[in-house]
Amino acid sequence: MKAKLFFVAIFLSAVTYTYSQSKTYFVSPAGNDQASGLSIKEAWKSIDRVNQIEFQPGDQILFEAGAVWHGQLFPKGSGTEGKPIRLSSYGGKERPVINIGRAEGAGIRLTNQSWWEIEGMEVTSGAAPELGVGRQGIAVIVKGDGEHMEHIVVRDCYIHDIWGQMGGTGEYVGYYSCGILVRSQIERNRDRSLPPVITTFDDVLVENNRIERFDKCGIVIWGGKHNIIVRDNYMDNLGGDGIFVNGCYKGMIERNEVRRSCMRSGYLDLPGGENWWPHTAAIWIQRAEETVMQFNEVYDTGREPKNGDGFAYDFDFYCKRCTAQYNYSKNNHGLMLVMNNTFENVTRYNISENDRTHLVQIHCELSDGNTFYNNVFYVDYGTADLDFYKSNLEDEDINKLGATFYNNIFYATGQGRFRTVYTAGDVIGRDFDEVSKPNLPAGSLFLNNCYFGPWKNGLPDDPAKLVADPLFVAPGTGGNGLCTVEGYQLQPNSPCINAGMFIPLNSTRDYFGNPVADGSVDIGAYEQLGSGVFADVQKEEELNRIARNKSDLAWAKWIFPRRISIPEGNEKPEVTLREPLEATITGSMVWTPHQGTGKPVTVSIKPQASNTFILPVKNDKELLLNSSLRVVLRAGEFTEEWDIPFSAETPLRR
Repeated sequence: MKAKLFFVAIFLSAVTYTYSQSKTYFVSPAGNDQASGLSIKEAWKSIDRVNQIEFQPGDQILFEAGAVWHGQLFPKGSGTEGKPIRLSSYGGKERPVINIGRAEGAGIRLTNQSWWEIEGMEVTSGAAPELGVGRQGIAVIVKGDGEHMEHIVVRDCYIHDIWGQMGGTGEYVGYYSCGILVRSQIERNRDRSLPPVITTFDDVLVENNRIERFDKCGIVIWGGKHNIIVRDNYMDNLGGDGIFVNGCYKGMIERNEVRRSCMRSGYLDLPGGENWWPHTAAIWIQRAEETVMQFNEVYDTGREPKNGDGFAYDFDFYCKRCTAQYNYSKNNHGLMLVMNNTFENVTRYNISENDRTHLVQIHCELSDGNTFYNNVFYVDYGTADLDFYKSNLEDEDINKLGATFYNNIFYATGQGRFRTVYTAGDVIGRDFDEVSKPNLPAGSLFLNNCYFGPWKNGLPDDPAKLVADPLFVAPGTGGNGLCTVEGYQLQPNSPCINAGMFIPLNSTRDYFGNPVADGSVDIGAYEQLGSGVFADVQKEEELNRIARNKSDLAWAKWIFPRRISIPEGNEKPEVTLREPLEATITGSMVWTPHQGTGKPVTVSIKPQASNTFILPVKNDKELLLNSSLRVVLRAGEFTEEWDIPFSAETPLRR
């Protein structure tokens, strides 16, 4: 009896194991939808059959290599950690083709699904653009209150000849008309008093894909937070943006090649009404923190009349401590755009060859701490503007605008020249002011740069300027590829060698991979080895420590406060910051009531997970409006203090 029970247990265990095994499904034009799909001989035939199944963790769906299906692939189910669902091919090196024809939406679409890996697929259309019809290649969407998605891989796919709608409103048009779209579809409640519907996603890898002839965008990652990586992708002939990543923390955008993006955004006669966003760039980030754009190459970005952009790279709104480094930019309408509401973003060790129009455009304030250092700017035709943009405000204080430029080489030859200019107004009819100069201490904007060739309105105010030929090996000879710019290395007798100023928290290498650690950096993107100068490591570490403390203190002041509110039903008013303080910050808030109405109250400021502080005072708006708040912040040996007077203009909210 015991033996019989033993064999029954073994049998049941085997059955359970068999049913828990992952399955591989095959799809072929010669297949049969009535078959099991579990072998090549039993392959399914159609996309519709695949769309009917809810796949399980570890399953594979393999389409026959080189075959073509007409329709849209919307598979169901989610994988789990370590057991993703894989969509790919079998039987050869050619990719299976999903042709959406004139259909609206995506060729391959996932909604609220996690742990998927899509590899080696081809999506196309070939249909002419139609007004109101948005089209996508591969779209992965998370939507619905509280939904979370993770681990999405899109690798080695080819997406081409899909013409969506460049602008307008809708689920598939504008930025959502995209070759590869991974998007958090945040929805606003119709009742504005209610919070928005929040969705999240993490862990996205988009790599080694090819996107050609597409309207509007190439790759858009919108709303992802952690472990967002976009690398080794190639794209050409896009109506709008190449790569746009929004919302990530410590994301990575690297080794991508973007050619001829922004070719149709900004047309004067795009059909479909006025709901077009014409301003597009090749590679850009928004609401990103400590995110890196590196080893990318961008060529021939377009700029139609209404497009105020056309840059190779862009630190857009709310970028904080992000870095653009070791990138190559050629024949674009500028290297870098830095928008307002950005903080301490760094552009370093990049090479720009013949980026004309606005070489850089600066919307941010000088106090935001955005920096350009050790870059090479080369131009041999046209005027390359260093453009400080002051929007439409004729009375905007130009002394507040700016970013700092250190250790850069500005090289103009042939018919090329540079210009420093303040601009205002809309793209068409913009005003250019090349006469006004800021009233700032010398070296506030430009310091220790090398200048060679003409500046239309005179060299910048740089008290440590080097006006000399930097003696490049072969300037202006950059070709196609990151490794084609050896001509911007310095000759051994260059005046730029060991002439750079020390930059705290600098990179450890130059554009070409040489270490930057010899104690006296060179000017430009090249660091010569063996210059005979050795670093004082202890001194540099101390300077780095001081720089970190200053940076943390500057950020604390930048985020303080977002608002002061009197929540309905609460006993005490609240001071809310943009985000929690860094661990290095201490200090206090001292609330002083209106004269004769009470004693000052002190609130200690310590790092905390929350970004809200409670004021232990009476919840009385009239009383608050006649009082003031003194803020004292400290980081290491540095202190900042200032008063926030409560008035009708103070952002008091109920």
